[in-house]
Amino acid sequence: MPDSHPHRPSPLLAILPRQNIIQDDGVHVLVSTKEVEGARSDGMLLRRCDFSLSAPFGYVCLGHFRQFSENCWQASLGSLVVVAEGCVRPDRLYPTELDALVSLWSSRRQLSV
Repeated sequence: MPDSHPHRPSPLLAILPRQNIIQDDGVHVLVSTKEVEGARSDGMLLRRCDFSLSAPFGYVCLGHFRQFSENCWQASLGSLVVVAEGCVRPDRLYPTELDALVSLWSSRRQLSV
């Protein structure tokens, strides 16, 4: 019987410094990807799941957050949608990073079915 309990070590969290984990409720993890090489956003909302070909790290991405300008942050459920070179469709815009994080974290259960 496969281990369906999500609390086993993951290579994804092993490569992120502990300070990059913003929130973790045991099912969902909000992580900062600032200064992570190749990251397309400032952070992600992840849900733990079984390891599989579609989730090789044991996580599925539910959303992202990123900074557009000094006073403009985006929180986006689902994957990032690139609409033009370097532009991402702003699903929800917020004046501070904290507002974007709170919105993304509070909507985590809407996407977890």
